[in-house]
Order: sequence, then structure tokens, then C-alpha cells
Amino acid sequence: MAGNIIPAIATTNAMTAALCVLQAFKVLKNDYDSAKMVFLERSGARAINTDSLKPPNPDCAVCAVAQRKIFINPESATLNDLVEKVLRLELGYGEEFSVSNQIGTIYDPDLEDNLPKKLSELGVEKDSFITVVDEEDDNPRVNLEILVSERTDDKSPISLEASDADIPRKPKPAGEQQPPVNAQENGISGKLKRTADEAGLEVVEAQPSKKIANGTEDCNNTPTNPIIVEDDTGTILIDAD
Repeated sequence: MAGNIIPAIATTNAMTAALCVLQAFKVLKNDYDSAKMVFLERSGARAINTDSLKPPNPDCAVCAVAQRKIFINPESATLNDLVEKVLRLELGYGEEFSVSNQIGTIYDPDLEDNLPKKLSELGVEKDSFITVVDEEDDNPRVNLEILVSERTDDKSPISLEASDADIPRKPKPAGEQQPPVNAQENGISGKLKRTADEAGLEVVEAQPSKKIANGTEDCNNTPTNPIIVEDDTGTILIDAD
């Protein structure tokens, strides 16, 4: 029984690799509409299931990355050309963003010493990548990966490949919604107290209150001294013997 494990693994790996290659041909031909995600399952009526490709997930650190291509003249293009002409002027970036490549961070708002330097001095060369991270607090863009290509003509030291798509924004986290004041949960109203009508109580009108002061009584409970009576109407009555 144990001898069948290794051949089974090799066969499964070969099937999966073949399916990946078949879909890779469609990607190389830019035929994304017919490309599929393929799953090999041990349960269910079918051993192989497919599903259409999904759009990039904005929360994913891999597929949410936007991609662009720039053409540079390595002898004249500077980091300032990239920051001002491409990122700010053409792509609309603000003040808070950083630029990095394989050697590390080459620009951020606190690192402006490299702006006059040529890109070739900062490790930017043909077929290398530049990563741009938008650090704005309000509605930042997703990370941008820029592929570098060389151009030796004198038209412009740096230019961006034409693209109609803007750099997408990162999705805002969904805030927790507070329940309404009068919302009922488990059949209980959100109010802390019930009214008299809801409780089935009879409403009795309150009588005006009276205050008695400076009075003494004899053994027959008869007032012997003047009594001051004050009611809610504001009238003061003095009753004497």
C-alpha cells in the first residue's frame, strides 16, 4: 500500500502542472477572457473544476499592485524627473509617497538629497523595477510597480507609457454601524423604561402638595399655634386659633 503513495503524488503533480501550462498559454496570448482557474478535487462529482478569473483584490498585497512602464535615458534622467514629471504631474501623486528599488528607499519626503542624482547612480537600470508607495492618510493609492526600459533618443529623459487606467485607490475599511436608538434586539425595545400605557398602569393625577410648618398639637391632635400652609399654587395661608 505504501508503495503507491509516491506514484500517486507524482501523477497528481504532473496533472496540476499540465493544467497550469495550458492556462499560461492563454495568458501569454492576452486571452484573459478564456483563461480559467482550475482546481483538482478529491470530492464531488468531478475531479477537475474550473472558475473564471476574478478581478484584483484591493486588500491583497500582491494582486492589488498597479503596474506601469517608463522609458528613461540613463545618461540624463534624474530622480527629480521621475518624481516631478511622472509621479506628480502625470499620475497625480501628492506630497506623501516613497520611491524604492532593489537597493532600498531612494526618495521620501524626508529624503530629498537624491533628487539631483541620475537614476543610473541609484541602481535604476533596464528591466529593473521601481516601487511607489502612497503614504497619504486620506484615500491613498495602491502600491505602484514601475518597469524600467531604456531609450537613447533625445526627445525626453523620461516618459511614461500611455495608459488609460488611473492608479486605483485602496478601499476604506468598513466602519462598525451603530444600531438605531429604537431598534429591537431579541424582542426587547432599545428604550430603558416603558411608559405607563405600555405597562398597563392607570394614570392618577397628582394632588397639589402642601407643607406645614411651625405648628404644634395638643393631646387631641388639634393645632395650638399658627400654621403656615404652602401649596403648589404659590399661595400662603396662615391659620390661627
